Amino acid sequence: MKNLQIVTPSQKCIFDCPYCIAKSHSHQNTFQDIYHQNNTLWKNNLREVLKKDITIKNIIITGTNEPMQSKDCIKDIIEIAKKERPDITLEIQTRMYKPDDLLNKLDIVAYSIDNYHLLNKIKAQGKISRYVILLTDSFNEKTLHNILEKLPKKVTQLTFKVLQTSHGINKKMDVWIDTHKINSQTIEKLKTDIKNYKGPISIFFDQNCMDSTDRYKIFREDGLLYKDWEDTKGFL
Repeated sequence: MKNLQIVTPSQKCIFDCPYCIAKSHSHQNTFQDIYHQNNTLWKNNLREVLKKDITIKNIIITGTNEPMQSKDCIKDIIEIAKKERPDITLEIQTRMYKPDDLLNKLDIVAYSIDNYHLLNKIKAQGKISRYVILLTDSFNEKTLHNILEKLPKKVTQLTFKVLQTSHGINKKMDVWIDTHKINSQTIEKLKTDIKNYKGPISIFFDQNCMDSTDRYKIFREDGLLYKDWEDTKGFL
């Protein structure tokens, strides 16, 4: 396992994005909040995971809502990781575009962006800034060149993500994605442009971000590990 995804405690999201993959899970994210109920146990479990699994190279802080809604949890993750495994890279996935000193304590700040016109309106933070472009119809007919022209100089990594439907679990979400997903012609052009790109920015096209096979495990707010986002049988 190279990546450990750490989920901040679940709460009502301040953004409530209509395509959010957290809305696609059949278990509806009903996991016990040990982080708040028994914080010592949660911290001890995280320490144990980090010490036991030396294959972990990256921690990705995420959530079923905007993770920056749980700043205390993020601070705990940073403190534990730096003490137990200072070799690990710390990343956050966020839609919080407002500058915050906490973000500068992380190695990578990955900003989720669903609108072409937001690309040059974010003050990027972190040692490394990554833009994660969620391919809505806002990017229809836009080329890689169009997108790169708008990026602030601080952005050195770029990930394109295809929107993932719930396959019928959340019909409202699926209808929104079917209506607002990027067209196939633009996707194919972007793939070709990325393949031929020789510039300084690291670019990745993620066709299925839900596939956890050999990619990551998930440490949830109940202080247990899960093998993928649909898994409900936690372990340590």
